[in-house]
Amino acid sequence: MARDEVRIYRSRKPLKTALAVIFSVLAALVVIAAGIFFGFKKYIVYTSEGVKLEVPWLEEPEAQPPRVPEAAQ
Repeated sequence: MARDEVRIYRSRKPLKTALAVIFSVLAALVVIAAGIFFGFKKYIVYTSEGVKLEVPWLEEPEAQPPRVPEAAQ
């Protein structure tokens, strides 16, 4: 051996790690989307105008007429 050479093994581990992280995030998003879809399925209402999502806690309260005190009448 005429020269002492140092060989460095460069693995593809960073690429595999990045792909694993990306795949995990995508899998989590798919699970969350499926949960939202099946969770809100009971709030979907089909009308002649199309499909509506009627969620009870997002609905605006109906406007009520202002109350007039009886003494002012």
